[in-house]
Amino acid sequence: MLALWAGLVLYTALSFARRTFLSANATAAIWPAAGLLAFTFLFAPRKTWRLVLAVAVFDNVATNVIYGFSPRTLATIPEAIMMTALTRVACPRSLNFAEVRTLLRFIFGAVAPACLVSAAAVYFIPVQGETYSFAVSERWFIGHVIGAAITVPCMATLMRPRRFMVFDRPAWELALMCAGVLVYVLRVFGGHDPLLALMLFPLAMTVAFRYGPVGASAASGLMLCVAVVYLYAGFPGPRPTAAAQVTYVQMFVVIVFLTSFPAGGALASLRRTRRLLALRTDIARLARRKADEAAVAKTRFLANMSHEIRTPLNGVIGLADALSRTALGPGQREMVDMIQGSGRALNGILSDVLDLARADAGGLRLTPEPFDVGDAVSAASYLFESIAQKKGVAFGVEFDMVHHGPVVGDALRIRQILSNLISNAVKFTQAGEVHVLARLTPNAANPALADLTVSVSDTGPGFDEEVKARLFRRFEQADNSVARRFGGTGLGLAISRELAEMMGGRIECQSAPGRGAVFTLRLTLPMATQQPAEIAPAPGPDALAEDGRRQRVLLAEDHPINQRVIQAILRDSVDLVIVEDGKAAVDICTSHPFDLILMDTHMPVMDGLTAIRAIRALEALHGRPRTPIISLTADAMPNQVRDALAAGADRHLAKPITAAALIGCLTEVLEHKAA
Repeated sequence: MLALWAGLVLYTALSFARRTFLSANATAAIWPAAGLLAFTFLFAPRKTWRLVLAVAVFDNVATNVIYGFSPRTLATIPEAIMMTALTRVACPRSLNFAEVRTLLRFIFGAVAPACLVSAAAVYFIPVQGETYSFAVSERWFIGHVIGAAITVPCMATLMRPRRFMVFDRPAWELALMCAGVLVYVLRVFGGHDPLLALMLFPLAMTVAFRYGPVGASAASGLMLCVAVVYLYAGFPGPRPTAAAQVTYVQMFVVIVFLTSFPAGGALASLRRTRRLLALRTDIARLARRKADEAAVAKTRFLANMSHEIRTPLNGVIGLADALSRTALGPGQREMVDMIQGSGRALNGILSDVLDLARADAGGLRLTPEPFDVGDAVSAASYLFESIAQKKGVAFGVEFDMVHHGPVVGDALRIRQILSNLISNAVKFTQAGEVHVLARLTPNAANPALADLTVSVSDTGPGFDEEVKARLFRRFEQADNSVARRFGGTGLGLAISRELAEMMGGRIECQSAPGRGAVFTLRLTLPMATQQPAEIAPAPGPDALAEDGRRQRVLLAEDHPINQRVIQAILRDSVDLVIVEDGKAAVDICTSHPFDLILMDTHMPVMDGLTAIRAIRALEALHGRPRTPIISLTADAMPNQVRDALAAGADRHLAKPITAAALIGCLTEVLEHKAA
């Protein structure tokens, strides 16, 4: 409602002031009345428009009754209505005149056409005692354009100061600056000094720079008011009568407005952009912090779940492995084999999930080293040859080696990829053949590189292009019944693709329904300059004896099943002492020497990492030789491995374990100790 009463009061005052100081037939050089009406129509509620129109008509009738009839004053009302309608069409709904584009649209799309129509109408309106000419309409058009083009933007800005007050300045400072502008404008119009007038531009720009559109509107509005009073009433100087003087005032007002108002708007927009950028930066920083916290929580959750799953899984795999080395009947052997196969499958799923989590967190690392391609392909194929034979599926491996030397790459990850591809081929093929073809050829562009291509083809059900498009997505399989018929999580191909891309290669697939499928791994690897290290055969239990003496081994483990697994594997090879927490391990190491220590991580009273540090401190304090310590734990995440080694462990062996893995690790550590 403030806009309503401000517009009506100013319009009424201006209507009576004009007829008081000007003759009935005079044309004003700057006339803001239509602009005041248009502003009121634009910003007052629609339900008050009838009131606005009634007040405008009443003012015109009253002034005509009091001062004499002047029909051209009535043209202001339709001009304001037309200007309002054109503004709604030409300008955005926000009516932010501080934007240069909106201001120009308002001037040329609404003000100029409306004033042009009213000026043309005035030309044909007869007035007693005056002969109308084109010059009268021209003065009408210029005066109304200047008045409306300045009045509406300034009033719109001053009526909504919170929207445009983007600079944190005190109000009293703005009032003081505007008072200075007012005094200076009065001095300019009172003295007609062009040089003095030029100094108003830096003053107006200073106000615009410090207060944005609000300051520019206040300064321009004051200047317009003084100019109107000067042109109408001859204050503060004699009223200009010459055309050059009138043009001087018009140009002065227009230029000051068109320089300060857009400049203030541009600075306000820049300030808002900076604030928005700072806000979005803070939001992005907060989102990044939340994402980091979520990643930490995810990693912690995966670590805890990995530990909780690996602990009972260690009992399944470890005891089944120990049981398989005893005398069993055919039926018992078959059941043990099934237990071992199920345990390996569950362990594979767990490893896939952890690999996926490491890949998402950027923690999946490659370990390039020289290896033999034939050995890697044969090792991956060997695991599934017996499974295929049991299903009655032919299984073949073929090599086409143009380059016969070793190459450099992560052999473990390459075997993992090939195992996933071959496992899928064997799993989905119910009859026919699974064929593995490995090619190693020198790279055509770089003789120091070799191209490795391994194709795994099968005669399974195949799939169409739609299935192919989603086959490498996580947790996706060929159809909804696959998981029910064949099992699996749908992670193998997703992880294989990510590993291949990490190595700079790719996995391709070709298939058609009923015609089987061909999956091809393509890698470009550097040729090795040295031979790969030979893999020693897995040591047996006798390898733990040193000069016929049984080794004394301390096991710190609180879980009864895990204790039983280690006992089952090592009872015939070493003298095993078992304690159930880290403190007991430290206490017994104080009084009894051991050849090797197996330390769990999560235990009551004292955890394994703290116990390792305490044992290392005792050794340093008493000058004892370093006892090899193997961190035997279900904590398998990379950061947990680093923590164990940093605490003083010599090796890290993740659960679930097998007899071969445990004996091999113990043998390696004891040999290193003896050396």
